[in-house]
Amino acid sequence: MKTTKILIAIITFTLMCINTNAQINRVNRAVHRGAERAVEKKAEEKAEETVSKELDKGLEKAEAERRKGEAEAEKGINKGLEKLDEIQKNNEEAGNQIAGMLDEIPEVGNAPYTPKESEYTFFAMKKGSVQVYANKDAKGKVTSQSRNRINDITGEKNAFAIYYDTESLDDKGKPNSKDPMLINYRVVVKDGIMYLDTKAMFGDLEGMNDVVATGTTMRIPNNLTVGQAVPDAKAAAKIGFMNCVVAMTEGKCVAFEDVTVEAGTFKCYKVSYKINSTVLGVKKEGTSTIWYAKGVGEVKVETIDKNGKLVATKELKSNL
Repeated sequence: MKTTKILIAIITFTLMCINTNAQINRVNRAVHRGAERAVEKKAEEKAEETVSKELDKGLEKAEAERRKGEAEAEKGINKGLEKLDEIQKNNEEAGNQIAGMLDEIPEVGNAPYTPKESEYTFFAMKKGSVQVYANKDAKGKVTSQSRNRINDITGEKNAFAIYYDTESLDDKGKPNSKDPMLINYRVVVKDGIMYLDTKAMFGDLEGMNDVVATGTTMRIPNNLTVGQAVPDAKAAAKIGFMNCVVAMTEGKCVAFEDVTVEAGTFKCYKVSYKINSTVLGVKKEGTSTIWYAKGVGEVKVETIDKNGKLVATKELKSNL
């Protein structure tokens, strides 16, 4: 009997322990779930807080960028208006210069004439001769070509005119169109001075509606010497209400030297000019150096910007 009671007590205690452990496990699970929910809630709150802060930052940044964009746009508009005012002012100044220009090329006779070598100036001097020039960019790449052809020479000793035309070609030396566009020019040689019509720079424009070209003649003495000054020259065109002026000043013969180009080696007088231009209201400065050979003309031309950087080169490719 005693043994039975002890056994019942042991079983009862065991059941109580099992029940207690189950309760403890339930409590642990409940606590764990509660802790998980608390962590999840905290994480959600943290995430919401982070998203809210980032959203606020994004909105602030967007607003700052908007204000910055408006300021930059206003600044750009103001600069554009200032540039427009500058262009208009430059255009008016160029127009005033054009108004004071006179064509100074002397007149000569119309009888056929063949110049003697003693009369040769810095231009091709034989009727029928053809010259081809290559125009290159700052890297030496050919961008286009041009062809000059002497059509006629008229006048008399020490007073004659050379009539020629220029055709624009592409970089391969082919015409730019099926129908060649020839621009006619004239050079006058009188009393040892070559007069080059600077308005011929705009020869492809002159004759079009609302285009008027003019200029002060470019004069190159036959007897150039190193150190000798060369007269100033200007070319100008009025295109509608816009004005273009190119001024060549401070000209000087700075050297006498051999120059080698594709057409050969020539003994040349090196002449340097300061260039100031106003083209459609935009001003530019630089220098132009031209190598002249008697009986040939331009052998090489270099254009340098105001910072001393090479802009373009023109070289004689053939001389026939």
